[in-house]
Amino acid sequence: MPDTTPPENDLRAIEALNQRHIAAVLANDMEAVMAGWSDDFTILPPVGPIVRGRRTNEAIVRNGIEQLRAFEPVEYGEHFEEIEVAGNYAFEWGTYRGTSRSRAGGDLLSYGGKILRILRRDPDGSWKMYRTMTSPD
Repeated sequence: MPDTTPPENDLRAIEALNQRHIAAVLANDMEAVMAGWSDDFTILPPVGPIVRGRRTNEAIVRNGIEQLRAFEPVEYGEHFEEIEVAGNYAFEWGTYRGTSRSRAGGDLLSYGGKILRILRRDPDGSWKMYRTMTSPD
């Protein structure tokens, strides 16, 4: 059956997914971050091997959860310059920026870079992150 969802609805749903992701990062809520991933979510990191599948990515997050929680997010944002919907897939690219502070004290740590995401519409109509690639500045 062909997709008849108006593009405006898709763009609103994708923006909502992105806003939930930003809110989850700011709350240091890794369960909420992972809720935005498809079952076959794959990360192409700037270094190291490709990380294939939600289970593998979740295991990495869970193994590093104490390290993640050692930092308090101060600010985080993503700015997508282009979002293109093509049927049940969407492509977005832009930049991300954030600042964190060690809960043990110390200076602020700023980070940022470029991001490319492919999203996929699930059978229930929701959008999920399918592929992500980042490149730090």
